[in-house]
Amino acid sequence: MSVNKFKYENCKINKAEIRSNVDGATVNLDAAADLQYSESMFSDTIEVDITFANRAGTIGGQTLLEGLPLFGTEDFLLSIQDSVGNEIKVELNVNKVTPIRKESLQEELTLRLTSEEFIRNEEKSSAVIRRYDGKISESVEKILSDKLGTEKELFIEPTNNNYNFIGNVRKPFYIINWLAKKCIPASDGKVGKTAGYMFYETSEGYHFRSIDALFAQDHVRSYIFSGTPNVMNETDQYDGEIVRMNADNRFVANQKLRMGAYNTKLIAFDPYNCKYSVFTRNAFEDDDGITTAGKNLPTLNPKFSSESTRTTYILKDTGSLPSGDLTEQVKKSSEENFQAEIIMNQSISRYNQFSTGVVEIDIAPDFDLHAGDAIFIDVPDTGGGSTDKFVSGKYVIAICKHAIRSGKGVTKLGLVRDSVGRKGKPHSGSMVN
Repeated sequence: MSVNKFKYENCKINKAEIRSNVDGATVNLDAAADLQYSESMFSDTIEVDITFANRAGTIGGQTLLEGLPLFGTEDFLLSIQDSVGNEIKVELNVNKVTPIRKESLQEELTLRLTSEEFIRNEEKSSAVIRRYDGKISESVEKILSDKLGTEKELFIEPTNNNYNFIGNVRKPFYIINWLAKKCIPASDGKVGKTAGYMFYETSEGYHFRSIDALFAQDHVRSYIFSGTPNVMNETDQYDGEIVRMNADNRFVANQKLRMGAYNTKLIAFDPYNCKYSVFTRNAFEDDDGITTAGKNLPTLNPKFSSESTRTTYILKDTGSLPSGDLTEQVKKSSEENFQAEIIMNQSISRYNQFSTGVVEIDIAPDFDLHAGDAIFIDVPDTGGGSTDKFVSGKYVIAICKHAIRSGKGVTKLGLVRDSVGRKGKPHSGSMVN
């Protein structure tokens, strides 16, 4: 295929139906002027902002705000479609109502929509109270199903490690994000090598995935930046063009060092044995078993990379919440519930490497892309003569936004990766034969 020139292509709002909390009456807002759909790996829920004119006469001679009326928590059915037929269908709830009064005395309303589980997370009955034993991934699945009552598909990557804990009346999303930092993926199982998970929602369901799996996955799309010279002849390797790009490598040396992205120290006190231990991790020396999106971690001046730049202090979880009957619990009283000294050092490093490279791009609307997908991009170097080997390569979609205004759409992607350098090839995923 030839690379298509970017344009704001036709998109449709098939349904934007809101249901009254008072009498169950429904109103379709499919003629809304502005809509922005957003998925983010840094958010627990989908968010949608929809803006429309709040005209008199919409409901019984009144505006929508007055006639429905709008209080928040209303059910909302949304269906949007891009120019090639990819459709997003979600059931949401109104979380925020923002009236905007213009100089002409006309009024617009912006509704912030979120998933039902996001609001249910605030209910007292959803609080996590009881004890959970066994694999962390299994506990996450139980919390989503039992406490939040979700019927959405769950994409939960199995964990290698067990962890016994009590909910202590905390909210489900808080517990899940707290557990994410303690996970080792079962596919690898190298304790201290591949720690750290991400929890987020897309239109497909809820995801609980390891950082390593996100960066190791194959890319589903390939894009080339507009104006890239024809030295890259094989345009059939690309699904389309990037028309706008902001490449922000986000490497602020003192910040990365302060956060412990590359060299960390953890001091653990064991209250059972009244001893403390010191554990260090240097990402440049201990990176075997880790799959990165790019070729290499950033190269630091040796005089700044040999010393730990972040120290964390913890209490070792020894003898707490052992499983089994009383006899078994006594036998396990000296065992660790969780290898925090190893896992936490790794997760601190991996989370802070997560955004080593940051790129923002605009592409033609593609509603088949989601947060957590990987894509490949190629951009020219500043001289325009070849591919920029530093910025180009594979990225993970951290933020995926689909915007529709007056029937025209665009997809805006926030891309991240944990390393630098072009690795792999721009073969396409599902769109190019």
